[in-house]
Amino acid sequence: MTDRSIDVVFLDAGGVLVCPNEELIAERFAAAGFEVDPTLLFAAHFHGVLAIDTAQAEPEVFDDYHLAYSSHLGLDPERIDEAAAVLEGLWAVSGLWRQPLPWAAEGLAAIAATGVPIVVVSNADGTVADVLGATGLLQVGPGPGVEVVAIVDSGAVGVAKPDPAIFHLALEIAGTTADRAIHVGDAYQYDVRGARAAGVRPILVDPLGLRTDADCERVASLVDVAALID
Repeated sequence: MTDRSIDVVFLDAGGVLVCPNEELIAERFAAAGFEVDPTLLFAAHFHGVLAIDTAQAEPEVFDDYHLAYSSHLGLDPERIDEAAAVLEGLWAVSGLWRQPLPWAAEGLAAIAATGVPIVVVSNADGTVADVLGATGLLQVGPGPGVEVVAIVDSGAVGVAKPDPAIFHLALEIAGTTADRAIHVGDAYQYDVRGARAAGVRPILVDPLGLRTDADCERVASLVDVAALID
């Protein structure tokens, strides 16, 4: 194995490994009288995250996300607040973020193949370990998915990105220093700002090319991260 400057890869969960369950979202919109084009749901998430970044929203404040998500779906502008309310109700459902992203399995396998340990660092509700385990993508220790060292869930540890303290916890678990870690996330407001505040190198997932203004490294998907390690 060649020498590397990276000892650990931190991964966000939402927008990097999983996304909100599209079937459930479509069902809830239909029940509220909205017709949704399911092919737009993937992109809607990343437009929602862009809205969070633009508004510099606090952790777990999704008002701007919900409005942008609904707008991208082309829903009736006069009912946009109603559509956002549908999403707000869904976001209270534990386990909503259980749909693996198209690149998740391949990307995790590619990173694991480099031999560099993985730690998940997520703003969540304390259940992200169970949710990710249920997808079969990964788990702490040996199992059917990719083995990760730990899952640091803000709902469990009591501190959320962009507070650098959550990265300090992850670095302690990984047994390394900030200059030897990278963090991959989809939200500049939480992931890039938080990682930088902790001295960790940030990587922004930008599959739609929306973030050409971002002053950090960007990748189109998790699959591209392994090349940054090697």
